[in-house]
Amino acid sequence: ASHQQNSNYTMSQSSGFVRRNQRNVVTCLHIMKCISPPTRIITLVIPLICYFSLISTVHSYTTIMSSSSSSNEERPSKLYPSFVEKLPSLQGKTIVVTGASRGLGYVTAMTCAKKGAQVIMLNRPSERADRALAAIQQASSSSSSAIPDPLSIDCDLLDFSNVRKAIQEVKDVVKDNGIDVLCCNAGIMLQEDVASCDGYDITISTNVLSHFLLTKEFLPQLQMAAALRGEARVVHMSSGSGFGPPSLNPAHFTQRGGSLGGKEASYDRYHQSKLANFIITACLDEKFRASSHNQNIKAVACTPGVCGTDLFLHATTVMKGRPSPRNSVPSTEDGSLAQLKCIADANIQSGDIWGPKLGIGGLPTKMELSPPTVLVDEDSKKILWRLCEDAVGEFNLEKKGNQKEATV
Repeated sequence: ASHQQNSNYTMSQSSGFVRRNQRNVVTCLHIMKCISPPTRIITLVIPLICYFSLISTVHSYTTIMSSSSSSNEERPSKLYPSFVEKLPSLQGKTIVVTGASRGLGYVTAMTCAKKGAQVIMLNRPSERADRALAAIQQASSSSSSAIPDPLSIDCDLLDFSNVRKAIQEVKDVVKDNGIDVLCCNAGIMLQEDVASCDGYDITISTNVLSHFLLTKEFLPQLQMAAALRGEARVVHMSSGSGFGPPSLNPAHFTQRGGSLGGKEASYDRYHQSKLANFIITACLDEKFRASSHNQNIKAVACTPGVCGTDLFLHATTVMKGRPSPRNSVPSTEDGSLAQLKCIADANIQSGDIWGPKLGIGGLPTKMELSPPTVLVDEDSKKILWRLCEDAVGEFNLEKKGNQKEATV
């Protein structure tokens, strides 16, 4: 009875989600009246395909939610072992990963260390961060004695001054060797409507603004690595929640934390943050390509799909009152594939988005960083870039770092 009750509750919540998105389709139909018939056919097909895909995804997701299993153990990884085995060595590279004390960030940091990279983790101080560091140090030392020890540097993404302190510590460590990959992994979702100490919404500060600050300040180190070893990368972990409408709402990126819709708007704030990850990636790609000394820096984004992280447990608890079992969805390792591909795959192109095709399980596939998948345009890029600069300072991409010549 309790499982049936839970299933009915979940279906009710999901049905509400579908009904809200039906309004988007109706709006599209009204717009069609103003468009010429040939264009109307083309323009109508895409939203309808997206809508019916949404219904299918919600149906699959509610089936997952109503699973009768109560295990807190993750299901065995199906794709991760063979996928990682095929990734190239990361020997000699320095990779900075935010939010690496658990979940996707931990798997990413651990994998990069095993592949030979020097890994620098930016975590909030905690016993969990200490345990993560110890485990990754052990794995790194057993892989090769030549790999520099992994490090964990305290970094609170809700405090810009603390982020700046962490940035200086990283610079002191890497010196003139540079940073090959900045992996902007850390993220929170479905949080209270609360302001950070800088006055911004905590979801926006964590997921967007502090990562913009890190990217801005690490540009010289990215330039160094690109000059020394041929390229560098900025990888943003976004989410399928960033796809589609609504479009960018500038109010979310101002000092209005605590007055952005309350608890009921927690998903809206999360969507805005994940959409912003995509838009910032588009901005960086465009600006890197246009700058003569940044053309070897790639900006890419990824989505993990639904997987058995603590974030999954938190989200399902918020949605239905108790956590769904981890083993009802793919493992965290299998959810990390797109991020690992963006970090290590030699064929990745700047401006790419990679993630599981259906949003839950499967090998990463390439998606377009453009409408209707991602609602990005020239206005949204200009507006978001300006708002991020207002928050953390001007991002001067013409500033050239102290570069060395690349060696072959």
